[in-house]
Amino acid sequence: MLLLPVLLLAQAPVPASMAVEPAEVRPGDSVLLTWTFPQVPQVRLEPGGMVLPGRFQVTLRPAYTTTYRVFDARPGRPELGRTEVRVTPGMPLGEAARICAFDASAKAVLPGEPVVLKWECAGSAKVRLEPGGLELDGKSEVTVTPLESTRYTITANNAAGGQSRTVEVSVLGRLTPALPATTATVCTFEASRTVVKPGEQVDLRWICQGDAKVRLEPGGLELDGQSSIAVVPDKTTVYTLSVSNLMGGSSRSVEVRVEAPRRVLTEKDLENPEEAIKPLDRMDLTEAIHRGEALRSAAPEGSWTMRLVVSGRAEGLKLVARAAGPRAADLLILPFVRKDGLRFWQACFGTFSSRAKALKAWRSAPEPLRKAFQDALPQRLHAPSE
Repeated sequence: MLLLPVLLLAQAPVPASMAVEPAEVRPGDSVLLTWTFPQVPQVRLEPGGMVLPGRFQVTLRPAYTTTYRVFDARPGRPELGRTEVRVTPGMPLGEAARICAFDASAKAVLPGEPVVLKWECAGSAKVRLEPGGLELDGKSEVTVTPLESTRYTITANNAAGGQSRTVEVSVLGRLTPALPATTATVCTFEASRTVVKPGEQVDLRWICQGDAKVRLEPGGLELDGQSSIAVVPDKTTVYTLSVSNLMGGSSRSVEVRVEAPRRVLTEKDLENPEEAIKPLDRMDLTEAIHRGEALRSAAPEGSWTMRLVVSGRAEGLKLVARAAGPRAADLLILPFVRKDGLRFWQACFGTFSSRAKALKAWRSAPEPLRKAFQDALPQRLHAPSE
């Protein structure tokens, strides 16, 4: 029996990698972020908390210099990689945008028949298609269904300059009642849950009518018009879906509230000034707001306070507490929601039976506090924030 040698070729494992191209752009330019983590089925991309496959690529359009970080999506797993995209307004302009080709698949059609418009541009360019004002990539295509003869115009621009080109599509015959008119993009956008705990997953889903390009914030991901994505928010987040087609665009938002575990303060905590200072100086924003709302609820109806600051930075709690010193027990941290839905927090000094007493107490407040918040003003404690 003849024994033949068998050569076994071991396949080299695919190395983990993460890359962005280009790494430096001007404001408004797109970048392509690509990663490969063979041993990880799903990753979480920050900022944005998006849960995506372990091998994937996304198009991003950062508004400012951003460090993108990829984590193993499983709870308690480590960071896998990070890369920075620098947004530099003063970058060299480079080559002006130039349209190399712009054509239609048909120059004459019946009403409502589809026509594919294709173009390709040289130079890093943003393309605007009229009518409709749709913004697309420098090398792309879109399907239109004209109901009447239409001249389509693309304008390619970048920081160094631009160029326009047109193509005409003739529509033969008359529109019959059976043909629906094209309308602006309409979308549904919803979250599987709107209240979660840290580390819990939420599925965002959307369905958009017509040809659409969808942009999801935070994160700046460009996705399909009918899709879904999983996110793992680490704090209360407002997700916004911006969508457009040839007839216009719109946006939809949904808020996912993250309820962090908190220590419930007892009456003893509120009575002891030393214990009251410690939560404000060391606790997170959710706990501080919980304490502030408890103090506001305990105040008599019609009470007044001194409103000090509106801020979005949780680190500001330490600044307020240090400025107040031993009077930190008199501070109330309360939620503040603007008319446009943007959430902040506000710090208030004390509870008083009248406006005059609030102003008088403010004059004897610690000097660092009065110096830091010179624009403090009296406000009814139980009145809704404006």
